[in-house]
Amino acid sequence: MKFSDEAGIRLKSLEGLMDDPSPAVRQAVIDELIKQGSAGRHFLNDLCKGSDLDLRRHALAILDTLEKDAPEKMFSRFIESQNYELESGYFLLSRVENPELKVTDLMKRMDDIALRCQALFTAPLSPRDRCRILNRVLFHEYGFTGNRSDFNNPSNTFIHTLFETRKGLPISLSILYLMIADRLELDLVPVGVPGRFMVGCFLETDPFFIDVYENGVFRTLDDLLFFLDANQLDADLGHFGPCPIGEVLCRCCRNLSKQYMLLFNDEKAELYQSFVEEFETHFEKRSL
Repeated sequence: MKFSDEAGIRLKSLEGLMDDPSPAVRQAVIDELIKQGSAGRHFLNDLCKGSDLDLRRHALAILDTLEKDAPEKMFSRFIESQNYELESGYFLLSRVENPELKVTDLMKRMDDIALRCQALFTAPLSPRDRCRILNRVLFHEYGFTGNRSDFNNPSNTFIHTLFETRKGLPISLSILYLMIADRLELDLVPVGVPGRFMVGCFLETDPFFIDVYENGVFRTLDDLLFFLDANQLDADLGHFGPCPIGEVLCRCCRNLSKQYMLLFNDEKAELYQSFVEEFETHFEKRSL
């Protein structure tokens, strides 16, 4: 995995701290790796394959610690870090529900979908054309679609269930779409339209929106305004721009809290509501 310059420098600086005997230093290293999200995990995986036996041993030990750490605690640390990267945050959220989640297996499956798309890309292609190919692969070849028969099932939100059933919510399908688009270096954004989360493309003169719940149908701004009016939802132009990653993950937690309340599972409803409150606290701090 290619790291950004800043992430590469920060991760490289951790190598000299791997063997530090101080528990405080070790925890600081782990916290920094969590902040770096998937880049931190890729960094550890690379060290595990290297020729330095001591670094390999320490990297393996830290990976083992990360795997065993309580998923709720890890997700809370992620929220506290305010370094909101979509893929790592979504995997951490899904591990709250399924601690045995095999992240590398799911990453490989997304890599395979991206490779299939790349095999169909022929230059030159517009962003819209590339999205059409991604739609074809994701929704038609792989069969992902919206779950209309069991919409309020909390499992629709999580990455592992999404791959098991190929059915999800607008927000979970949007996250999957964005993670694969990122592998294709296709710069798309999450768009938090009320009542129908979507993916936005602002790379062309006229922006368009990808309705993943409808198998990738392209929508215009007028289409979205009509949708809101038809469903008696407020139209705010702020809803049609890029949605911050923290807000995306907070919206997942907000959905989960409501869904578990409907199932009278108070314990889980309260857990996900606590994540919502953590996110909102840090949103307020950022705005000060």
